[in-house]
Amino acid sequence: MEILFLNPVFKEAIWGGKLLKEFGYEQATDKTGECWGISAHKSGDCTISNGEFEGKTLSWVYENHRELFGNIQDNIFPLLVKIIGAEDDLSIQVHPNDEYAALHENSLGKTECWYVLDCKEDTKMVMGHHAKTKEELVKAIENDDYDHLLNKFDIKKGDFFYIPSGTIHAICKGSLIYEAQQSSDITYRVYDYHRKDKDGNERQLHVKQSIDVTTVPYKPYDLAKQVEETIENGTRKELVSSNYLTLNKYDMTGYNKVKNDKPFQLVSIIEGQGTVEGKEVKKGDHFVVCSDQKEVDFDGTMTVMICTL
Repeated sequence: MEILFLNPVFKEAIWGGKLLKEFGYEQATDKTGECWGISAHKSGDCTISNGEFEGKTLSWVYENHRELFGNIQDNIFPLLVKIIGAEDDLSIQVHPNDEYAALHENSLGKTECWYVLDCKEDTKMVMGHHAKTKEELVKAIENDDYDHLLNKFDIKKGDFFYIPSGTIHAICKGSLIYEAQQSSDITYRVYDYHRKDKDGNERQLHVKQSIDVTTVPYKPYDLAKQVEETIENGTRKELVSSNYLTLNKYDMTGYNKVKNDKPFQLVSIIEGQGTVEGKEVKKGDHFVVCSDQKEVDFDGTMTVMICTL
């Protein structure tokens, strides 16, 4: 029976800060922007911290023991889970779909979703745009007219967003975000506030690609179908179920047995502490439940994200 506990990979960023350290990651620095909690991507391949595969990367286990992942056919491990701490605004960006990414980047596309773990008061988010045609989009970008182009709004703890590829978006300063996404590191920057790095250079933009892949007009994803149910001790809420991923949030107040009928479950503890199959876990821990583990015993007071295909 396999549960693979993971050592996260930490990434520094121009917009990073202390939020991940404050979340509880001692390894984070004062400039860390991202914790790649469950990743088999070459840009940040997590290592296993327990059992017979200790020290091996998740990509190695996926490559050599596909039976643990339901023998799915995907060439690369399909999903990736992060915790993002934004001390400053991220660039205004957009991600390509599978077809465009395969053709131009030899990569998967990137559809993702965000759950707001915490945020400062008056924290904003950018999601979508107001252009009705590609021509309007191009004109706004050429004129640096982002005040009128972008759909910007306040967020609060507990908000959830699903972001299909082709959606212009940005996490803004003061946000701590749980992110589940396709395993892709392709980001096209539309705009980066003309900020400069320590050498006085602006970061590279990808304006042509951004225009190519942005969906016009923007249509918000309908999350009306969210399902909530009572479990043994607590509640389960299905935040989204799409072609790319399904995400369930469990608020647990004691013992719960969670069934696994998927090729794998990507599990993140985002609040509280307890045990999983008798092993102690706490906020910030991430692990993979493999396909041969048909049910998992959880016990404790904690909020648990479970992402599956």
